Order: sequence, then structure tokens, then C-alpha cells
Amino acid sequence: MTCWRGELSAGTEMTHSNSHGIYNNIEQIVRSSDDEIKESNMAGFAEYHLRLDNWSIGAGLRYEAVTSDYYSFGQYQTEPSRKYHDLFPNLSVGWQKNKWGIQLGYNKRISRPGYYQLNSNIQYDNRYEYEGGNPLLRPTIKQNLDLNVTYSWLNFTVGYSHNKDIRLSFGDLFQEGTEITMWTNRNFDKFESYNAALTASPKFGFYSPTLTLSYYQQQFDAQAYGTAVSLDKPQFEVNFRNWFTIGKTAKAMLYLHYSTSHDYGFNHYAHELNVNARMQKSFLDGSLIVSLFANDIFRNLRERWTGYYPVTTMGKDAYVYTQSIGLSLSYDFNTTRSKYKGTGAGNAEKNRL
Repeated sequence: MTCWRGELSAGTEMTHSNSHGIYNNIEQIVRSSDDEIKESNMAGFAEYHLRLDNWSIGAGLRYEAVTSDYYSFGQYQTEPSRKYHDLFPNLSVGWQKNKWGIQLGYNKRISRPGYYQLNSNIQYDNRYEYEGGNPLLRPTIKQNLDLNVTYSWLNFTVGYSHNKDIRLSFGDLFQEGTEITMWTNRNFDKFESYNAALTASPKFGFYSPTLTLSYYQQQFDAQAYGTAVSLDKPQFEVNFRNWFTIGKTAKAMLYLHYSTSHDYGFNHYAHELNVNARMQKSFLDGSLIVSLFANDIFRNLRERWTGYYPVTTMGKDAYVYTQSIGLSLSYDFNTTRSKYKGTGAGNAEKNRL
């Protein structure tokens, strides 16, 4: 609704979930589990957007009250059961004139673990490796600060992110005196990252290229958790999309992607190269789109990484069969906007399930 010279919006969201998982190992190599999680989330939010000449200001606040009750074999468990009461603010200030645009924004968000990550089951992989969930996982609180500058077809962004209780996969001894590694997700207190990107998207008649050069680097003290190496190598990435217009209803695209080797969490990732192509044509005033695509044309996209942990070092170098040729058809049955469409309330909770 209109409030003074801006727009004020508010609302509520409520979800209730029940997750029940049973795991039984008949060989009795690892223990069985029977976990049930009952979680209720009630949230209220309000946002205000104000425009003053060339300036725009936005502010919002979300409050969440969450109760999570954990049961094992039907018995209530005090330690993994949690209650949360959190406030999540966001603020943005923007300025735009002619071809220039500048926006500075701050937001605080939460990422709750999936229910499969919260179970207590232990899965037998082989005689040296087990994996399982962690009922004691806490949500990750993310605070982001971003600056965006635009001039005509050029765009530059730079950002900083602070994560409290980030969730990362971690390998440790299953039991003292054994050679078995137990893989599970754990919370880590402090994880920071920096990012920047420059995007150019000019247009030359029938040719519309988009070139993005980006940078990402984590600031995470992996050695504080027992690793023997420092993991702070930055990632430099190139994404180059080349669109070619063919008449009024058809266009083609050639996509190139390259990433340098870099570190994330406890893993070091090798460099990556990928080339895709696509041709598409629309029918029925754009409602029907037919696309012919080819992915990973030169069969270069491999999964290559090395993980460093206190008790083991492991790696993977495998082709994961991403090369493909296909045909897709999509049809939009409702090309007009409907004011009765929902905004996706509860989608985050459905994804956790």
C-alpha cells in the first residue's frame, strides 16, 4: 500500500514439517536409527520502498520463530531440539541518472540444514569410510554487503559475505584406534568470502555478446581444524555467451566457460573448461519454443578436486558424462501475468525436505 511517498508491504508466513527416517543395517555393521523431526516456523515481515528524484531507498525486517522437536526411536531428545528467535534486516540505497546507476545493499539471511543432514543414521560405504547425518547441526547465518555500479552496457559488482556456523563436509575418525573415516556435515564458526565481477553486454546488430569476468576468494582458516595446508587460493572465472539473432523468431548461442583452480572449504578444485551451443526457434507468438542444444562439446568438463582433512587426504578425477545432444520443447500456457499467483511461500522449507 502507498505510505507517504513510498510503498509499504507486510505479510506473514507459516510452515509445519514432519520428517521421519528409519535406517536399519541388518548386518549390524553400523547402528540402526529411527529419527523424527517436527518443526514449526512462524514469520512476519515488512518492507518499505521510497523513491526521491534519482534516489531509491528500501528497508525491510523479517522475524522468525522456529521450534524444532527431535525424537529418536520415539523418545524426545533435548540436545538436538532447538528454538530460534531471529531478526533479519535488509537495507538498500540506490542512485540512477542517465546511463549511470549505483546501488549499495546489506542483508542478513539464514540457511537451515536439510532434514537429510539432520538424521543420525550411519551409512557403510566401505571398510575404511562411513558417512552420515548430524542432528546437532545449526543454521547458517549469512550477512552480505554488495555494491553494484552500472554504466550503459557495463556492470561492476563487488561484495563481502560473513557466514556464522557455515556447514561443510568434514572427515574425522569414526572411533579412536580405528582407520575408519566418518564423513558428516559440521558447523564452522567463521567463514568469510570476497567476490567481484565485471560484465559487458553490448549489442552489434544481430550479435549480442555477454562477457563476465569474476573473482571469488574464501577467508577460512582450515589449518585451525587440523589440515596441513593453507586453503586460500582465489578463483578467477570467465563466462562468455554469444547470441546470434536469426530472423525474428530464431537465435543461436555459443557459450564458453573457464575457471582457474581454486579453494573452497577443505577442498582444492582443479581448473575447468566447458563449451556449449544452442539453437532455438519460437512459434505461436513466442508461446512455443523449440531448442536444439549440445553440452560439453569437447568433453572437457571433469570433476577434479582434492580434499584435505586431519585424518586423510582424498581426491577425485572423473568424467561425469556431461557431454550431450538434445532437443527440448517448452510451451507457456499462461503468457499474461496473474495477480492471483503466489510468491512461493514455503519453497525454502520444501527444498529442505
